[in-house]
Amino acid sequence: MRYSPRMCLPRLLSFSVLVCFSAGLTAIAASAKTVADFAETAKQHKVTLTIPAFPTTPNAIKETIDGVIARYTEVGDQVAGQDLAKVTFQSTMGVFDDLDSWAETRLNPVSIVENTSTDAELRKVATEEFVRFQDFAVGFSYREDIYKAVKAYADTRPALEGEEVRLFQDTMASYKRRGFELSKEARTDVEAMQKEVSKLSTEFDQNIRETDTIEKFTKAELEGLPDDFLESVKTGDDEYAFSGKIAAHFSKVLTLAKNEETRKRMLSARSRHAMAINLPVLQKVVKLRAEIANRLGYATWADYKTEDRMAKNEKTVRNFLEDLSRGLQPKFEAELAALRAIKVKETGKADAEIRSWDTFYYEDKLLQQDYAIDHEALRAYFPYSQCLAGLFEVYETIFGLKIEEIENPQPWAKGVTLHAVTDAATGKPMGLFYLDMFPREGKYNHFAQFGIILGKELADGTYQRPTVALICNFPEPQGDKPSLLSFDEVETLFHEFGHCMHSILTEAKLASHSCTSVPRDFVEAPSQVLEYWLRDKQVLDLFAADYRDPSKKIPAEVLKNLDAADLAQAAMHYRGQIGYAMTDLLMHNFAHPIQVQDVGKIGNDVLATYFLARPDDSAFVAGFGHLMGYDAGYYGYAWSDVIAADIASIFEKAPGRFMNKELGMKLRTEIFSRGDSRDVGESVEAFLGRPRTMDAFLIKLGIQ
Repeated sequence: MRYSPRMCLPRLLSFSVLVCFSAGLTAIAASAKTVADFAETAKQHKVTLTIPAFPTTPNAIKETIDGVIARYTEVGDQVAGQDLAKVTFQSTMGVFDDLDSWAETRLNPVSIVENTSTDAELRKVATEEFVRFQDFAVGFSYREDIYKAVKAYADTRPALEGEEVRLFQDTMASYKRRGFELSKEARTDVEAMQKEVSKLSTEFDQNIRETDTIEKFTKAELEGLPDDFLESVKTGDDEYAFSGKIAAHFSKVLTLAKNEETRKRMLSARSRHAMAINLPVLQKVVKLRAEIANRLGYATWADYKTEDRMAKNEKTVRNFLEDLSRGLQPKFEAELAALRAIKVKETGKADAEIRSWDTFYYEDKLLQQDYAIDHEALRAYFPYSQCLAGLFEVYETIFGLKIEEIENPQPWAKGVTLHAVTDAATGKPMGLFYLDMFPREGKYNHFAQFGIILGKELADGTYQRPTVALICNFPEPQGDKPSLLSFDEVETLFHEFGHCMHSILTEAKLASHSCTSVPRDFVEAPSQVLEYWLRDKQVLDLFAADYRDPSKKIPAEVLKNLDAADLAQAAMHYRGQIGYAMTDLLMHNFAHPIQVQDVGKIGNDVLATYFLARPDDSAFVAGFGHLMGYDAGYYGYAWSDVIAADIASIFEKAPGRFMNKELGMKLRTEIFSRGDSRDVGESVEAFLGRPRTMDAFLIKLGIQ
């Protein structure tokens, strides 16, 4: 998350293609096209496609930040210096929507460098320069002379329509939330604290990205892991090194290692990631947030952050999470008992208990025992390139699109590809996206969409189409094997590409409302709903085939068992999510900074209450990156999942189910293209044709 200098609607920076053939699909290979080949059709449709420029030297990064700061200062001076008797929407609010859009096209490429560059010095400079920019941005957002011009326009009680109304309301609410109703002295204090939080947040994220926790094992300690994978992490004669921050390392050991102590050590490494360096940073951030909320007149930081989301306040969120937790309790206990029975049988210990480092392992055993599901064996059906080709075909079909790889003039690392999206019916260019899909040293270590260029109607009447990047860390090819994804990783691929589609399909007039600029507790819903496509055999048969024999598809019985297994372990999954969400919420629910306790202990205690305790020597919150972007907002995953299940239920009942083109286009036009140009609740109900309910979600959880 970066601050927009106006800080009205901070942008979400988001909260590698192999050539392969599969039955019924064409190869994904680089085409001869360049972005220039779309120029004529873009002109016909009055749209603009833009390939961003990524800085390649420390000096270029500094010059970029200098230029953005200078431009904001210039425009800010112009706004503040105008005749207050002649202010207009464009001269006060519209001008900053234009400016923010312009700035994003320069700042976001620096963010890409910061999170993906193979050059450690470039990453370091990018981080330092963002700290400098964010310090400026907070200060800029507190300029009283600019506020006076905006307030002068607000006092005219303008008659506005459509998106301009929303921007007007959001802007004035933003000033209130920054303390412009306070005294000058009090507001100055809040500004200083906001700057410090911004600086510390960047430091927290950098520490997660740049540090590591390596755990080394012997081969005997790694019984259960496949030999080809072990070769990829071998560092000595009988030494195998695993990173606590690489998801593929963590999940492999936790799922497959037979030795319980090995699993415990791996989870401990994961849960100790950046602990020594980040716990003091997080402690400071939480105290500062509590103080800021206190000064602004909010009961807690959680109340402050939820005010402009769908939930509106902390109490609504807490009730949602606690009600869900209580509803899941009987099922959660039954699921734990089922896992415990397997552990008792395997270990021969009648008093065996399920620990946090056991869940992946014994869930995998349960899947094989009761549902004949072997997730490792299923990987053979999901070569990365086949999955990507199938994903493209699915999204092309339901959204009426054409997706093609084009020449990437400036790949920031080997294997990074560029793709163009056009409307299949009209040929209208819709946007561009980059794929950077495999892990490497110093790279952002999770899965996310990063916005680069926002959608926006420009002054000349043309529309700037979005450009985004997916930054992911899927398993790399091993030896003569292609990259093979687990079913969960395929879901992640569909999910993250859903964020990409949410951005690419935008038609919002203002940058402040385009792409994924929606309330934080809704932003995951458009992506989460697209995970449901993978539960449909018609969809999976498009691309899921054994890479050794493409004629072999996943049997219908296996898919049925996958659904049954999901239901069987639904409480485990959601109680874990509730644990993370409650940790985030309660950490930000102090009425005064003096009440803030040991943040590491808060996280461990809350997770132990709602789910299972982590190893004693750890503090998972130190590596919990969502605390710096989703602060008091992690509940949004479960909140959005309720909405996603409701939307998916419409497809489940339709002819053709998830490949129903008419419904797909309705999803595109009523939700994906709208962004925040209208209330997202209205968008959801426009698609559903009725008020939204929790019924489908409760059925999914097996508690109704």
